Amino acid sequence: MDITKLLSTLQAAGEGSEYLDYAIQRQFTLMKPVPAYTRSVDAAMTLIPEGWSIHRLGRRHDCRGHFTGWCAELYQASAAVIEFPANSLGATAPLALCVAALRILESQQQRELPAELQPAETRHTA
Repeated sequence: MDITKLLSTLQAAGEGSEYLDYAIQRQFTLMKPVPAYTRSVDAAMTLIPEGWSIHRLGRRHDCRGHFTGWCAELYQASAAVIEFPANSLGATAPLALCVAALRILESQQQRELPAELQPAETRHTA
């Protein structure tokens, strides 16, 4: 599963699963055993890249007394402006953290691609 499809799948998921954990593991090319990334905040935090930190992690609500999911925001202390979205929504805290970490990974991968292989909406023209 490519990273864009995985991001959509994680955002739509109602809860974490072993299948999603394995899909994340393939993106990060990490070793076995596969941690419960989508089911554990501690495991999800291991996906946050070096130099990044959690700015906010909180529950969302519908202003009618019901919680509707979680929001995670990551940031780099060394960056005054972050060029890409490092925030995310998820049904659970681990899912929201996974999505935020994968967005950073996706952005880093796109910056490494030659300009002609980047999606049109991310290309910078001079």
